[in-house]
Amino acid sequence: MAKQVGKKENATLWQWIEILDWHYANGKVQTKTVKHFHQVYPNLCLTQPQISKWLKKESTLHTELESSGGRSHSLKQVHQTQHPEVTEMLDLWVSKAMTDGLFFTGEVLCQKWRLFADLAGVPEDECLVLSEGWLS
Repeated sequence: MAKQVGKKENATLWQWIEILDWHYANGKVQTKTVKHFHQVYPNLCLTQPQISKWLKKESTLHTELESSGGRSHSLKQVHQTQHPEVTEMLDLWVSKAMTDGLFFTGEVLCQKWRLFADLAGVPEDECLVLSEGWLS
């Protein structure tokens, strides 16, 4: 078995598809898939339960791949947010700020999220508790 070379990594969408395609092409044995890809991607630290979970949401992965517009080599798993309208507002603001060359900190992002949550009418008890960790 290959030794992990750095910190544990999350699989990109492209890696997920590559692993599942190999799984189907090589006998559909999850433990065999884990063993093979532990050699290829040791930092993913794959397990049989992970492969099982990926297989259950395979159709979602293919949909994400199609909508990634060629960015699948770096795209990580898409996470569903509790308030997509707030996330969309924040994404638009960040894009505009970056285009304008503005510098902003994690604290600014937290404040903007709270502002957009207020504008979207998100109740106080549904607001996120934002810390520096959510930016990672």
